[in-house]
Amino acid sequence: MLKYFLIKLVAAVCILTSCSMLPRKTSVVEYPALNWSINTQKFRESGCFGKLQASCTELIALGCDEIGAARFHLGGLQPPYAVMECIHNNGEPSNREYFKQPPGMDTRFRSFVILRDGKYSLLIKKSEFKQIFAPIEASDEALSYAMAMTSLSARYDIDPKANVDYLVDVIEETHVEETKGGFLVTLFDWDHKMGCDNHSFYVVKVLVTRDGDVREVERQVIYTGYSCFDFGALTLDEN
Repeated sequence: MLKYFLIKLVAAVCILTSCSMLPRKTSVVEYPALNWSINTQKFRESGCFGKLQASCTELIALGCDEIGAARFHLGGLQPPYAVMECIHNNGEPSNREYFKQPPGMDTRFRSFVILRDGKYSLLIKKSEFKQIFAPIEASDEALSYAMAMTSLSARYDIDPKANVDYLVDVIEETHVEETKGGFLVTLFDWDHKMGCDNHSFYVVKVLVTRDGDVREVERQVIYTGYSCFDFGALTLDEN
């Protein structure tokens, strides 16, 4: 009798805990990745890319010691101006209003620089970015614009068999849906804790209006997993 009781007890416990014992079967809805290389050709042709030479006088005057790629896809923006990252290495830049120190181990000052109509200028405010690139008239444009204005990421690499703890049954990769209110963009985020830890990762729905306003409408944790983050990305300022 005791053996029979123990067998029933073990079976009951297995039934009650089966959801936590077995890994969640998560499926991924894939979308084609957009191959948007940032338009750096004019920077490269001028020789003003990477560590700047003395001949890059206009960029040096803005406070740039190096020029690097921005960390979001800009290929859909209209007009198709080149936007790069301006890095100031030594001390505080003279135009402190336009430079930031992102979180993490890299303490250098950074800003964005745009090449427009043959002239370079710093760009760090969302209001300025909106003034240049709005209105938003197409899905590809909405995706680039949403990434820049929110600093969220596009993802086309989600692996349902990855060694993480999935918390949802279905994940849709980055894509854009046109709606009456504008464009609904699916992007991704993380918890922004620096260092090696168990981090949470999110899918985020962002509404981009045709006038260029951006609003987060939904955020959901999709998985947790161990990762290391030591460098924060440069982002646009709210004002």
